[in-house]
Parts: sequence; structure tokens; C-alpha cells
Amino acid sequence: MREKSDHKSCIPNSGCCSPSETSSIERSIVRRDFLKFLGLASGGVLLGFPAIGMKNSSPIYTIPTDKGLSPEWYKSLYERGAAEVYSGKELAYIGMPIGGMFTGTVYIGGDGKLWLWNIFNEEKEGISSKEYENWQGKKKVKPRDGANFIFPVSPEYPFEQGFGIMVKQGKNTWKKSLDFKGFDDITFNGQYPIAEVSYRDSELPVAVDLQSFSPFVPLDVDASSYPATIMRFKATNTSNKNVSVELAGWLENATLNNTKNSSEVTLINTISEVSGNTILTCSAQTNAEELKQQRDFGNMSLSLLAAGPEVKAEAGTQVTGSLLFPKNEERNASTQHGEQLCGALSKTINLKPNETQEITFIISWYFPNIILPQNKKLERENKGRYYKKRFQNSQEVAEDIATKYEDLYRKTTSWRNTFYEDSTLPHWFLNRTFVNTSILATETCYLLEDGRFWAWEGIGCCPGTCTHVWHYAQAIGRIFPELERNLREKTDFDVIDDLSGGIDFRGGMANKNAADGQAGIVLRAYRDYQMSTNDEFLKEHWENIKLALQYLINLDKEDGEANGAIYGEQHNTLDAEWYGNIPVITSLYLAALAASVAMAKVMHDTAAEEEYTAILAAGQKNIEKLFNGEYFIQNEDSNKKDAIGIGKGCYIDQVFGQSWANQVGLGQVYNKEMIDSSLESLWKYNFVPDVGPLRASLSPAVNGRPYALAGDAGMVMCTWPLGGKRDDWEKHWQFGYFNECMTGFEHQVASHMIWEDKLDYGLTLIKAIHERYGAEKRNPYNEIECSDHYARAMASYGAFIAACGYTYNGPKGQLGFAPKMNPENFKAAFISAEGWGSICQTRTATSQTNTVKMAQGKLHVQELEVALPEGKSATSIEFTLNHKSVDATVKKEGNKTIVIFESVGLMENDRIAAVIKF
Repeated sequence: MREKSDHKSCIPNSGCCSPSETSSIERSIVRRDFLKFLGLASGGVLLGFPAIGMKNSSPIYTIPTDKGLSPEWYKSLYERGAAEVYSGKELAYIGMPIGGMFTGTVYIGGDGKLWLWNIFNEEKEGISSKEYENWQGKKKVKPRDGANFIFPVSPEYPFEQGFGIMVKQGKNTWKKSLDFKGFDDITFNGQYPIAEVSYRDSELPVAVDLQSFSPFVPLDVDASSYPATIMRFKATNTSNKNVSVELAGWLENATLNNTKNSSEVTLINTISEVSGNTILTCSAQTNAEELKQQRDFGNMSLSLLAAGPEVKAEAGTQVTGSLLFPKNEERNASTQHGEQLCGALSKTINLKPNETQEITFIISWYFPNIILPQNKKLERENKGRYYKKRFQNSQEVAEDIATKYEDLYRKTTSWRNTFYEDSTLPHWFLNRTFVNTSILATETCYLLEDGRFWAWEGIGCCPGTCTHVWHYAQAIGRIFPELERNLREKTDFDVIDDLSGGIDFRGGMANKNAADGQAGIVLRAYRDYQMSTNDEFLKEHWENIKLALQYLINLDKEDGEANGAIYGEQHNTLDAEWYGNIPVITSLYLAALAASVAMAKVMHDTAAEEEYTAILAAGQKNIEKLFNGEYFIQNEDSNKKDAIGIGKGCYIDQVFGQSWANQVGLGQVYNKEMIDSSLESLWKYNFVPDVGPLRASLSPAVNGRPYALAGDAGMVMCTWPLGGKRDDWEKHWQFGYFNECMTGFEHQVASHMIWEDKLDYGLTLIKAIHERYGAEKRNPYNEIECSDHYARAMASYGAFIAACGYTYNGPKGQLGFAPKMNPENFKAAFISAEGWGSICQTRTATSQTNTVKMAQGKLHVQELEVALPEGKSATSIEFTLNHKSVDATVKKEGNKTIVIFESVGLMENDRIAAVIKF
């Protein structure tokens, strides 16, 4: 059997990502010549691109306070633009996750060919486990260190699979594979969850267009987690004569793909007809129970929908090149494991001039034997994929999709259109803020057979759905709130200490609690309540929520009476114990208190409300003592001189608690002027137009992991612009973190900047990430922190929420939006507890119209909260439901205007509109 890879470097209670040695893992993957074809070096390249606003720097680098950005740059950030379409060398590294959530990692490449295929439950770190022993002659780099950022992974194909066409017109015949080998004019547009690829050839009388996706429906986990990819091809006759087109797909039997050849296994391919669809299923037979339990034991299917009499199918076809067309002979085929066995399906269509027809394939898989790291103290086991409970094999997966195909396609495209096409927000911004939702469709995330949601921090690195990483990930709680509730109910509150309230930050695997993650759980529970239809979640879990907060209150009480300022040991996301008063931990604590006050009011828990309100009031004053006139700093514990911390540094997360408060509509938690100044300082002191000179000015031991390189702009974690950096800092490995650019943190602070109307800063930071992951440099769909597809990057969705100024409370029927970008003419998607649609705002000199229209599901609402232009107040209100007048009143609370009406239940295509005159 294949050797298992070593995960011993992921030591949960050490912070997991602290330096440690691992053995290099060699890949047994069939590699292709895609990069060579495009004229690029094999194995990835490090390209030098000009950084935004970069000026000459001295060897002893100081971050420029003048970022050198032009008015044209800032203007471009707000322009709607067009959907990004890649071509030529930009196709080289594209790998957009295109399978269902929690079913493995399957990429669609820039040329439309599926690659990577990490669906076999391998134990490995990153999408590729290759390590670089002596990068730049200085350091060893592993996947968790950014190896796949430095050297982007090129397409890898572990077995034969592809599509091709045969075109006949008169005496002419053309055969072409639908990839870079067959076409040299290819474009790629990937708006997750849908990828669109076009194939053109000036000599070919047919144009081919591909839509590839796995069903993706917000709020519907089952509909979004099929182990399958759909390939929907359109062929168009571009000539003035009739043509015949045969479109073929083929699939190699990949059962036990990573297991050594075994004579005890027979590979079997079969062709079947089910409800008008033709299905090729690739499976295996063995009497060896050990082999049946292998991670890569299972089956795959290739299905052709609405097959008809024009279909050919062959279970075993000879591989003679890059194109496989079935001869319509064998319906069953077998061979010994280790030998190649490929099957193929095709459909022939006849096209008149300018006619278009569609041919749709489904590739489905079934490899449920996952085994993940687990807490040995718990009886439960981290094994078995959830789709095993829904289906018995890959053919059943395909049959289920085929039965529901039109509805799944309609809902998936409806979401894509609602989010991207119907919005007024810039296309680049929409792409970057939503793309990280695809992390759910990679090997970072799992839905287990027992119904639990479980995740790494990044693929194969740092297990246990880490609380202090996952509470940054705003996407999951908004798009699939049942998964967030799953984490509360089946993990966090399952491992909570009944006495202290401490919650193991790796779901029982770390033997340690994290202060920041603990506060994050309270805040996420408040969001869980908001993303519900009623109070039932809160009622059921209120005691556990209080207990989780009590853990922080007990830390606060270590130096006497709780005063909103924790001082003792505080483990946090930078993998160490910090001591003293820490601005990020204190701010999160204050936000958790504010959220708990709000929840206590709902629960009519007067004692809790009064206790939390008093502590919050004290903390609001005490946190101001950490402000140095420009930003918040740490008040270090003089008895813990060897402990790591930021000290007098300007730290990226220093006001994170207010950022969280904005996300859940808590309003201003503490001093706004100080928070504004801190965000200004982060821009001034931490944003780097080009990290190259900064990295070059530091020792390799502490210049951080290379998540940003020469030519990349970004925000570093911590600087000491006013002095106070400890003299012995270079001996502490953790100071390397402070010199890194990590997208999850950057997205968090960027969203906060947008909330606080510092749009130029926030948008520039997100655009810097977008350019850092530009297709000409590396894979745009894989934001890397500690390994690939890093969970914290889902903080990007928080920037979208901020741009909309979106707030929501399902149980109270409250929905609000106060657009930060183009408020005179704004439209964007929204997701509520039971449905989703569009929110729209337009303004004239004398009025503002706010509209909510449902696209899918339903919404119960009785209050609409909006923001009028500064200095304006409502003089009258006209409110309509589906263009019919409804009684409504309007009131003002602070800078918000609230429209109140009798509760309505909106269904698909229903619309409410408020015209407010001022």
C-alpha cells in the first residue's frame, strides 16, 4: 500500500504552524506540458511585476507613508468594469474549484480541462506537497510556508479524462481536444461557482463554449455538495453550410488510483441507460476487505444527459493519443488493477448555419473512506464522508443530479447572475470577495458521515476547525448558516468545559483554549441567531453562550473585579501566549460583551444583561488607556519578559472587535475617533506598496513566510513606527509572522476600513490582494496562508457585506442596507435566513428609493433600515408590496432611518419598495 504522509508537524497545542521539520513527499502524478506550450517555465515561476505606487527604496527599508497612488488609481477602484476574462499565458495557473462542497478538490484549468483531482482522500499538506529545500539559498519552504505561492502548481492529471470534438463538413474532417492542445484561442471567465470557457479556431466552422459548475445554491447544503462536476457544452455552427459535430468525453478507471498495483483487484467499466441518460461507471471488484477500506477505493461515473439515438458508448476503448472517440462496441470491460482501462461516451448533433445545440456531461465520484486526525479522548471518529449517507455510488449521484438538473442549473445560474451580473459593484471586487467561498469545495473542508462539519485551517495543515481562524471566515455564516450552527452544536458546545466555559480551540484536539477564538464563538453565536427565522437557536444554546463568555469574564477577574480588560495569559491566532492588556483581545471581548447584552435582552435575562453592560462600560473606558495618540498598543506584563507580543507595535487586528461589531450590526462599541485613527495608522505604517525591499532588508529567519514577494503590495502584520520594538526580537521565530502579508487578516481590516468610510484604503488593500493573485502570476482561486485554500481568507465576504452596509436580524424581521459605494445608484445581492435576492438604492435630489426583491426562497420582514444622505431627514414615505401601497411609518435613530410596516412574507419575485422623500 502507499505510504502515508506525515502530519506530525501539525502539533495542535503548539499553534500547529510553528517551525518543524517534515519529510519531503514526492508526487506520482502524470504531468503535462501546458506551461511549456504557453512558453513558461515548468514547475511555476517567480515573475517580477511592478508594484502599485512603488518608489526606489534604500537597503535599510522603511515603509513609505506616501503610497504613491494616483487619483486615477483610486478612481479605477470604483468603476464597474467588465467581468474578467483570461487568455494566453494568463491561463497557465488557473485552478478554480469546480466540485461540490466537502467532496474533494477538483480544479478546472484555464483551458477548461479538469485537473488536480484530489478526491482520493490522500493525507498530504497542500494541493501539492512538494517542498523546496533551499529557496533563494536561504530557507526550506513547505506548502504551509507558501511553497505553492512561490512556485504556482501547474496542471496535473493523475488519470486520463477529457473532452474532444469531431467536426465534419463536406469532405473535411477536424478532430480537436477541448483543451490547449486542440485550440490556441481559448478564453476563461471564472465567476465562482461557474466557469465559462470559449474555444475558437479560425479554420473550424464550429465555435464551442463550455459552462462548468457543480450545483451551488446558497442556504442549501445538500444541493451544493454533490461529488460531481457538470460540463455543459454549446456548439455553434459559424459557417453558411451544415455541419456534423460529435462531442466525446472519456474517463479512465481511477479506483485505487494511489494504491500499489494489486492482482487481487479487477477494474470494471460498465455502460448503462437510465431515464434517457447514458452512464459509464468505473468501479472495482475485490475480495480483500483491507483494499475496500483504502482511502482511494470507490468509483466514478461519466454521464451524458438526454442521450438519444445519436449516442455512442464504449466501456473499454484503446488509448492511442489525446483524443478518444467510442466505437459503440463494448458495454462491459475489465482488466487487472494496474492496467489502464478507459471508457468513452459521445453524442453527434447536426447543425444548420448559425444553429446552436447543447450537450451536457456529468462527472461524479464516490470515495467516502476519509480518515482525519481526531481527539483520542472522544468516542466519535473523524471518518466517512457525508455523501455516503445520501448515495450508494457515483452512478446514484449522477442520477440524482439528472433528475433535478433543470432546477439545480436554474438556481445556480440565478445566484451567479444575482451576485455578479445584476450588481453595480465593480466586477473585480465581486470576484475577490466571493472567490474564497470556493474553499468549502476543497480538501480544507469536510462534512462527515455523522453530520459534523470539520475543517483544517488550510489543506492538510492545522486540524480541528480552529476557532481563532474560522471566526474570521464571514462567508460561511452568511451563505450557509446551517454549517455555522453545526459548528456551535456539534463541535464548540460539544467540547465546552462545563465549569470554566473554556472551548478547546481545535474541537478537543488542542488541549488549550484561545481567548480570541473564545470571543469569536460568542459573536458567531449572535450571528447564528440573526441568521435564523426565530429565537429557537438562542433559547437552546443561551446557557452555553453565557458559559463561553464567562470564560473571558473569569480571565478578566484574575486581577480583581471584571473591568473589561483581560490581563493574564491569552493564547491567540499567532500561536503563542500573550500577556497584559492586548488591544485585539480586549476589543473582541468588548464586542462579545455587546453581543451578549443584545442576546440577553432577547432572552429577558435581566441579570446577565446588567452584568455584561457594567463590564462593557468599564472596558470601554479601560481600552482607551491603550491608545498612544495614533493607535492602540499592548500594555505588557513586566513579569513575562520572555513572552511574545506586539508591545508598542501597530498591529493589523488591533480594532478587530469593532470590525466584528459592524458585521453583526452592534453599532459603535467603543471610541470611534481612536478607532478611526488606528485604521489611518495601519494604512500609514503597515501598507507596503512593494514587499520586496522590506523582505530583503530582513534576515531570512524573521522576514516571514513568502505569502507576498517582490512586486506584491500588501499590509504587514505589525510595525513599530514610533519605536518600542524589543531589542532581542530577531531571536524569536514568531516575529516572522509580524513581517508577513496574510490575506485573511488583510480582508478583515479592509472590510473594517470600508465600514468606517475609508473606502480608498479598504478597496486598495483588497485590490492589492487581487493583483497579488493575478492570473499572470499565480492561481487567482487559491489564497494561501498556512497551506492552500486557507480558511481565514473567507473574511473577504465581510468586505462585500461592508460595501453593502448590510445588516439583518431574522427573528426580528429587520433588514438594513446603507451602501458605501455609489449610493446614488446601487444594487447588490443579499442572503437572509431562508432566501436571497437583490437590494437596490437610487437617489434623486429630493428622494431615495430602497428596494428588496427576492430571487429564491422567502423572507419575513417588518423593518427596513436605510441611510439617507448626510443632513437629510424623511418628510414622507411611500411603501409598496409588488407595486401595491402598504401602510408604513418612518423614524430616525442616530444616522439610520427605519421604515416600519406590518410583517410581510416575500416569495420568489416578490418586491418591496420604500420611496422616502426629504
